[in-house]
This record gives sequence, structure tokens and C-alpha cells, in this order.
Amino acid sequence: MTREVKAVARDPHGYPPEMLNAILRGAAAGAAGATALNATTYADMAVRGRPPSTTPEESVRKIAHALGTRVPGDEQHRQARESGLGALLGLATGTAVGAAYGALHGAGWRPDVLTGGLAATGAALVAANGPMTVLRITDPRKWSLADWLSDLVPHVAYGFVTAATFSATVRKRRR
Repeated sequence: MTREVKAVARDPHGYPPEMLNAILRGAAAGAAGATALNATTYADMAVRGRPPSTTPEESVRKIAHALGTRVPGDEQHRQARESGLGALLGLATGTAVGAAYGALHGAGWRPDVLTGGLAATGAALVAANGPMTVLRITDPRKWSLADWLSDLVPHVAYGFVTAATFSATVRKRRR
């Protein structure tokens, strides 16, 4: 008896297509979560009349310095570039956390939206604040309650929108 072995198509890096699909869906869910985080942050700024955080721009400056360079341009153009790059860092972080969420799903982790939302919230908090803490841009141990709420609420929005969006992309198997 001969057995027919079905070859599994893989991407050039060796991932099965289901894993790559889960990572891409996770990245899209993370981008949706980042949009929710930004919307929540901007709404908070509008309601309370608070200024935007300067930590994204400070992160760009510190990263540039660590790389032995600086953002080019005169003062006005450099500040605008740092602001834009800081915002892009946030979007990249949210998308990357979402991609990791998808990878975990592709590896077999199947949380409900509550568990997934809490996990994505925690991962996003660490991914966003960890590097800024290491770079000594911020120290969460010194944050006030208002500082924590200003950071936590948008990240909760991120986590739950990411988990819910990813969940909405999962094909339910028919029985």
C-alpha cells in the first residue's frame, strides 16, 4: 500500500500558511487596536484639555542618540519629524503586538475576548512603556493616579479592540 503524502505549502521562511495568515490578521487587529488607543487618547485630551504626551518624541530623540545620529532639520522641521516618528513608533508597536497575538493564536492559543483583551492590554503596556522606562524617559513608579489612568484606559481600549477584531476574523468550523 502506498500512502500519498500531501505537501503543505509554506512561505519562504517555512511558516505554514495558517500561521502566516494568523500573524497578518493579528497585525490588522493590532492596527485597529492602535486606532482605538489613539482615539481614546485624543478624546481624553479634548475632554480634559490636557496637552499631548511628549514621551514619543523623547523616545525618538533617545533612540537616535543611541544610534549615534539625530533627526535632521532645523528646530521646527526636526520637531515635526520627531512628532511624526513618535506617532509611527506607537502604530508600529500596536501592530507588532497584534502580530504577536496572531502568532500565539496560530500556535494554538485560543482565548475568549475577555482573556485575549486582558493579555493584549498587558502586552501593549509592556511594549509601549518598557522601552521608555529602560531609556529613562519615564518611571511608572512615580506616576500619579491620573497619569496611570491616562495610560491605562487607552491601552485597555487597544487590548479589547485588538482581541475583538481578531476574534471577528476567526473562521468558525462547521460541524
